[in-house]
Amino acid sequence: MGQAFSGPDAFEFLGFTPKATAVLQANPIYLFILLVVILGCVGIGLICYTTHLITNKPYYKPKPKKEVKGAAKK
Repeated sequence: MGQAFSGPDAFEFLGFTPKATAVLQANPIYLFILLVVILGCVGIGLICYTTHLITNKPYYKPKPKKEVKGAAKK
């Protein structure tokens, strides 16, 4: 039995160029670093968006109510 994720076509499914695939086969840590950086950027973006939503609520301006003509004022 051979290993399932080895050989010259190990990173072929990613669709990179042959040169990039050769680099990933020599140093697979680069793929891990790329994924960690992308996930970190997405995480920071989600934190920023959540912070924006939470801190923007006190500054919400309600729409002024329209008064109906002919209604008595209290």
